[in-house]
Amino acid sequence: MHITSINACRMRVCIIIMLFVVAKCGSVLAQAKFGNYVNGRNGGPVDGSATLEVAPGPYTSGSPFRGLLLPRMNVSDRNQIQNPAVGLMLYNVDSKQVEVNVGSSASPVWGPVVGSGTAWTTSGNNGLVDGINYLGTGDDAVLNFRVFNQPAGRIDHKLFNAGFGFFSINPGTTGTYNTAIGSYTLRNNSSGIANTAVGAGALTANLSGTANTGIGHDALIGNISGTENTGVGQNALRSNQGGFSNTAIGADALYTSTSGYDNTALGGSALFYNTTGYSNTAGGALSLRYNTTGYNNTALGNYALQNNTTGFLNTSVGFNAGPSNGSGGVHHSISIGSAAVSNAIYSIAIGSDVTINNSNNGLSVAIGSLSSIGANVTNSTVIGARGTVNSSNTIVLGDANITSLRCNVQSISSLSDGRVKYDIKENVPGLKFVTLLNPVTYKIDKNKVAEITGDKSAKFQKDEVMHSGFIAQEVEKAARDVNYDFEGIRKEENGRYYTLGYTLFVVPLVQAVKELSSELEKTKSRLDDSEKALNSLSVEVDELKKILKKQSAAGVNNTQGIGIGIKNVK
Repeated sequence: MHITSINACRMRVCIIIMLFVVAKCGSVLAQAKFGNYVNGRNGGPVDGSATLEVAPGPYTSGSPFRGLLLPRMNVSDRNQIQNPAVGLMLYNVDSKQVEVNVGSSASPVWGPVVGSGTAWTTSGNNGLVDGINYLGTGDDAVLNFRVFNQPAGRIDHKLFNAGFGFFSINPGTTGTYNTAIGSYTLRNNSSGIANTAVGAGALTANLSGTANTGIGHDALIGNISGTENTGVGQNALRSNQGGFSNTAIGADALYTSTSGYDNTALGGSALFYNTTGYSNTAGGALSLRYNTTGYNNTALGNYALQNNTTGFLNTSVGFNAGPSNGSGGVHHSISIGSAAVSNAIYSIAIGSDVTINNSNNGLSVAIGSLSSIGANVTNSTVIGARGTVNSSNTIVLGDANITSLRCNVQSISSLSDGRVKYDIKENVPGLKFVTLLNPVTYKIDKNKVAEITGDKSAKFQKDEVMHSGFIAQEVEKAARDVNYDFEGIRKEENGRYYTLGYTLFVVPLVQAVKELSSELEKTKSRLDDSEKALNSLSVEVDELKKILKKQSAAGVNNTQGIGIGIKNVK
């Protein structure tokens, strides 16, 4: 036998003997050191913390340095070890790592020795093979992560839940298909299903809520039982508890909503103060910001409908469009255009800076930039830029700059069915009224028009047109003089200014024509009578001529004949 083999055999025998001695000396503190030591390397007494120390070498023959060879076996062999002691070590040829029993003899748990083989280390690993090496479990156990010995992540393939972050996802949940990423996400989830929480604090308080999505710091943090909610952005749907089918995208969107449902808020602080309002749609930063319990409102544009509180069924489109007051009494209103404001119910404002002022009855329409309808006005319409209405039941077309009004039909008709009229009297004055009218020509001072009507026009065109018409005050006096209640004269806005309805002058003019026609018929009748008398006289004159002619021929005295003729005429 070779000397090296002999020495190796001796070494093995010594090790076995020493291990036997150490094992048998239960209360004896025994230490042993094996191996060659050169130049004082690893020389000296055994380390005070070790029972057995094996030196690496160098050796005088063969490999100069050597290691300690543990028992090598596969998983099947390892599992046949009976009652393995806690701390028992071996080399797993399947996992290619040193393993130690960290469980118990009855229930061994074979954990890798950190840094051994392909085990994951705190300083990183080299030589990993994709598809072979992995971080995780090799059995059916749920994978958990911890930080400061506290839960910091969990992959539960049995309930299809996954969480990553300090105290993310409740490990005791019975809910399934949940995903939580970020500290305290889904921390208290009890039975909720199919929730997704991304961002610190997202869906922290959720217990039974299902199908919710919270993305962003504290998004849906207060949700308890609400379902099918989506909050994207810091504090989105922060206070929601039981509300459902809400969508909030933007920081602080639907921030204070607790039980509202079917709301959609797109933009920072949109629907911020909503509490129980439902079926609202807000698109734009701060849109419907102060809404609390209002419902079925639609706001599109930054600050749109921001002042609405409890109003309902309002629609506003455009920057800062919508009611300007926070009384909440406005409903069924429409505002379209930048800063278009409809503060009246059942009213429509269309155009930039259009204003419909407060009215309890509303029912008004304003169309055209800078057009307006005054306070407490009902059932009025203004169409055209800068047009103004300050009286109820009135329609205005355009502002003071309008010089022509055209239509594709030749007249405007109104209801005149006899079945709807009563207290009918034939008392319209004709010639008495018409003859008192004083037609004139004139020009219009547009600045005066703006002054008395409240027109918002900043600049007026000079009126060079020579108009024909009447002076309203003169027409009023003429009507008063003949005791005629003429509706063609109107005192607008409680007498602020006069208007004339020129088409209504047709009625007294018709009456005047009728009166003239009656007088004409009477004159014609008298003329006919005169003509008949003249014709009769002409016949008698002809007869007289004949008599005179005969008398002249017979030599009769002319004086006698003339007398006879005169007598005959009588």
